[in-house]
Amino acid sequence: MDSIFQTVDPHDLPIVLQVAGTLMVLAIVVGLGLDLLLVILMRIRPPSFPRYAERMHQRPWSWRDVGFLVSAVVLGFLCAEVTAEILLALGAEAAGTWILQLHTLIFQILAIGIIVYLLRRRGISWREAFGLGHGHVLLRIGQGILFYLAAMPVVLFYGLLSLVLFHVLGLPFDRQPAVQFMLDPEQPLALQLYLASLAIVGAPIIEEALFRGIAFPAMLRHTTLMRAMVFVSLIFAAIHLTPTAVIPLFVFAMALSLAYLYTGNIIVPIVMHLLFNSVSLGMLVMLRMLAPELVH
Repeated sequence: MDSIFQTVDPHDLPIVLQVAGTLMVLAIVVGLGLDLLLVILMRIRPPSFPRYAERMHQRPWSWRDVGFLVSAVVLGFLCAEVTAEILLALGAEAAGTWILQLHTLIFQILAIGIIVYLLRRRGISWREAFGLGHGHVLLRIGQGILFYLAAMPVVLFYGLLSLVLFHVLGLPFDRQPAVQFMLDPEQPLALQLYLASLAIVGAPIIEEALFRGIAFPAMLRHTTLMRAMVFVSLIFAAIHLTPTAVIPLFVFAMALSLAYLYTGNIIVPIVMHLLFNSVSLGMLVMLRMLAPELVH
């Protein structure tokens, strides 16, 4: 079987990549240590999942809210796509391209606007809806960093397993469209920075509010804890539209759900998601700039 991994002598890499790789290895070692510590603590004092689930039951969200939010966002997204295609067909390429470039931002603005509308209509505070009053902000940021480090060794393992599985089955390897765009040196730098900012800041906030903050508690009202976590995580992985990333994204989404369940505060999975996207994009950009032969 041909190797699916490209090998390279670390000494041939630029010093920046050597340092980044060393930091990544250290982060994985720290993550494995945290995983071991979590297993020991769970053996000594098993987590009270029924109590955590009851806290989720107190969140005000229902499937009606989820359906309204998703329907409105998808409708707005499709309207932007259709408008762009019509403009392109009519020869207004500049306007059509501009709308296509803004459609992710449109999606995020729509989602935030609808969440604000739902909260105001029902007289619910952000604290009640997303557990923002549970613990100091700095504490929750620290927890997000620790949970991210603990999740990464597991996510990387399943990411490698997914690559091996696709290779054995003879299936094609596809990158996420956003990743492919960031690796394309012919794309305008300003546009890449704009999309990177949406992926690093906007996506973690919007996706965590939707999947963990709203859909997860709503699903939990109608089924068991494990089924709710699995269902929401599968949908999260599927919407990224990249078969090779489904398994690792599902595992990461399960970690995000566990972190939200345990802490009760949406800041924790947002920090985890932000770090995940930031590190992934940062490594891709450094590889494209300093060692482009490794990403082709």
